[in-house]
Amino acid sequence: MSKLKVRILLETRQRGVYATTLLMYEFLKEKGIDVEMYTSFPSNFNVLPPPPKSKIFGEETMLNSTSYSKRVLNEINPEKSSILHIANAWHGIIPLAEKRGVKTVITIQYWWPTCYFNSMTCNDCDCETVSKVSKAIRSRKSKSLLTSTLEAFYAIRKMERIKKNVSSASAILAISKVVKDVLISRGFPEEKLKVINISALTKNTDYVPYTPNDKFFTFAYFGYPDREKGIFNLLEAFAIALRKNSYLRLKVIGGLESKQVVEIVKNLKLTERVILTEWVPYEEFVKKMREILSDVDVVIVPSLIIEAWGRVVTESMLSGRPVLVTKGNGGLVEQVTDGVDGFHVNTYDVKEFAEALYKISLIPREEIKKMGERARANALVKFNPDKIISNLITLYKELSED
Repeated sequence: MSKLKVRILLETRQRGVYATTLLMYEFLKEKGIDVEMYTSFPSNFNVLPPPPKSKIFGEETMLNSTSYSKRVLNEINPEKSSILHIANAWHGIIPLAEKRGVKTVITIQYWWPTCYFNSMTCNDCDCETVSKVSKAIRSRKSKSLLTSTLEAFYAIRKMERIKKNVSSASAILAISKVVKDVLISRGFPEEKLKVINISALTKNTDYVPYTPNDKFFTFAYFGYPDREKGIFNLLEAFAIALRKNSYLRLKVIGGLESKQVVEIVKNLKLTERVILTEWVPYEEFVKKMREILSDVDVVIVPSLIIEAWGRVVTESMLSGRPVLVTKGNGGLVEQVTDGVDGFHVNTYDVKEFAEALYKISLIPREEIKKMGERARANALVKFNPDKIISNLITLYKELSED
């Protein structure tokens, strides 16, 4: 049998996707796999020529065009039966690679194959019915009925193309059970779907000694500061909880990136209790984890959209902190066990959210410490990187030998 060869394609610097892909690459290297990384943007890896620009069609369309994908395949020139792993949404290259006898794997880390807006927030939309898609477009973009209907036809054709391309892959890698379930419900081939928690990959995440503040009970928010991630509900809930317990504090890492967050903190008179910081790149964030988390009691991930996974949840648990996540929210509740190593809370209802924050702040510090220790122990077992990478390599080998 020839040596297994893997080529990874990445087209985005998005923090979560980039971090996962980088760690996947490093672990495969350590396991002795012949793996190379190619990016369509400047990086320390093999840099491909960028896709052509178009004001009419946009970057995503040009990236997935047949002409650009052919150009990239000619430059990489992958061998037959080798593995081409699409790390994110570069789906247009899949059918072309398969025709050349190259095995393709595509990782689904977000909802772009099942939602035109990549958010899954329009509950009555199926991305297949013109009237439903048009209604979703009007609610998101404030467009007229005629304009939204025309865009709906475009959206449906786009989603059909995505589904066809993704379904032609040798394997579709879902990062969580909820991703697999949603893909199956939308008609993607179940026999090609494989759940491997690669977004849980971490490297050398040590326990951060718990040194709580003598005066304040401290919550921390590490997500991007936008509405869909739940930051505004969190700030409103925190303001209410603060009235019942004046010894609360909240850290919002990256909060200064959002003018709206800064304004809300000011309007709610929270400037003395909410600490806002600049946004930092992933590598720098990892280096500062110990400093940021040392006096944090509970990490909060209050997403209002269905999350495929929460990297910050995994990292916080491994650092020894219990995590509060949105009740019933996909990949988040797959990670956290309510009342054991974190909390499942209805973050959609601000008053209920606030009451939960208040009650959690009354939990003795010794119990918070024990929950954090359980969080780390559970994460080490559930998300063991050696096991995750071994499952990935097994998948590669099965495809390569098929």
